[in-house]
Amino acid sequence: MFGIGTKSARLHANAFRNMLGENEHGWGLSHKGVLWHEGVALLYTKRFRENQPTQIGVLFDGIEGTLTFYKDGKCLGVAFRGLDQIDEPLYPIVCSTAAKTEMTLKCTRREFVNLQDRCRAVIMRRVRSAAQLEKLKLPLPIADYLSEVIDEKKPLRQVNQLEMCIMNYDLYEARE
Repeated sequence: MFGIGTKSARLHANAFRNMLGENEHGWGLSHKGVLWHEGVALLYTKRFRENQPTQIGVLFDGIEGTLTFYKDGKCLGVAFRGLDQIDEPLYPIVCSTAAKTEMTLKCTRREFVNLQDRCRAVIMRRVRSAAQLEKLKLPLPIADYLSEVIDEKKPLRQVNQLEMCIMNYDLYEARE
């Protein structure tokens, strides 16, 4: 799992489970493509490929209060909002929910690294949709860069207990 949490997030369990997001202290993405917060599971993206490396990016925007995930360099859209309302410090968290998992942490923190990032943040406070962005008639590279942070996906749906069991069974079968 990948995400963020407060200092009250649980960091250890004696079983493979989705700890990050099991309560109000964590916000996480599992390898099954499911978002977790307050024990609620929402289907967000396709599951990660089994036994193949997957690069996961985590972008926490403390000013906007959003958490966005990237999978193999592709933006998956905003996963969580309202994080600017959390009064406690938030920390990056990675945890394993499966045996024989290997992870490499490449970057732990990044502020705005350049004027371009800062400008995008200001522009995107006013531009909230692809249609609005298209009306600006910007050069394609600029429009593509700005569109990375537009979130027009259909609403996530909650995953029920039966679907979680099926996902677990599929994962078990894939390992056999």
